[in-house]
Amino acid sequence: MVRMRYVEFEEIRTSVLGFGCGSVLGRVGRRDSLQAMSTAWEAGVTLFDTARSYGYGEAEGLLGEFLQGKRGQATVVTKFGILPARPVAWKRLAKPIVRAGLSLLPQARGLVRRGIAGEMSEGHFDVATLRTSLEESLQQLRTDYVDVLLMHLPPVSVFQQQDLMAELVKVVQEGKVRRVGVSTDDVTTLHGIPDILSVAQLPYPVLSLNGWSSSFGEDRFFVMVNHPFGGAALAQQAAQRITQMAADESVDPALREKLRGDSRERLAEIVFGGVLADTGAHAVVTSMLQPENLRANLAAIGSVRFTAGEIALVRERVVGAPTANPLQA
Repeated sequence: MVRMRYVEFEEIRTSVLGFGCGSVLGRVGRRDSLQAMSTAWEAGVTLFDTARSYGYGEAEGLLGEFLQGKRGQATVVTKFGILPARPVAWKRLAKPIVRAGLSLLPQARGLVRRGIAGEMSEGHFDVATLRTSLEESLQQLRTDYVDVLLMHLPPVSVFQQQDLMAELVKVVQEGKVRRVGVSTDDVTTLHGIPDILSVAQLPYPVLSLNGWSSSFGEDRFFVMVNHPFGGAALAQQAAQRITQMAADESVDPALREKLRGDSRERLAEIVFGGVLADTGAHAVVTSMLQPENLRANLAAIGSVRFTAGEIALVRERVVGAPTANPLQA
């Protein structure tokens, strides 16, 4: 039986493994999304990461429906600064067809994600948008508060907007938000930001190690890592290399033994082990909407079988060359 790991950071207590809702009602339909949420919840996942823009603006509503009767035990993260595009009628009708096609041609997922991203509207950081976006999120999530509200990819100049910073303080004081933070691809934006921002969400693609250095004063942040697998193509390549390494007699026998079995589960063990060892992050958020990925992540989250040296060797085999850990540079 899977034993979920939990973490505490001041008043936040949540599962180390987080359920990313980026593909809910986008690449994955209603029934499969609800089934994946239910399976994750039953396994002890309590962290759900969503946004006003996900699922053409409909993902929050489905998550809110799912969390009825569970809200007090869940940690809900949502975002503002990125707004959804409402698809025209023909695109709504086409979504089931696209999903069916992706099941046959999974390598096309990147094109679909880029197409959806191109229909989103980013960079909306003003008091009116904050209020409108937050109120809509609360309504869709069927709750009177969110645990974490993240600014999505803000430029550094946003932190100088005194009226916006004051409004963030106000929504916390009103009890509508417990903590405010930043979701960013650029770790340098976290240096010297206002104290009200106490949560950081950052990508850390373990396999490529094109990551960030833990030198941004992370002790003051609740840190969530997203995109740990680095994309479907890299994950597929890694799973293949893991299978090859398990049969390669030049590899240390102890490592070969650890690598045997379901390559998805071994990959998840290596990725989660790498994230938590390299970064000291509190939680890892990833998409778990495909049943096989969900099972692999759940099976791997409690594992600490792979050493830092073994993870480094797998990384080297995956990318085809020795990799330097940016955290030790």
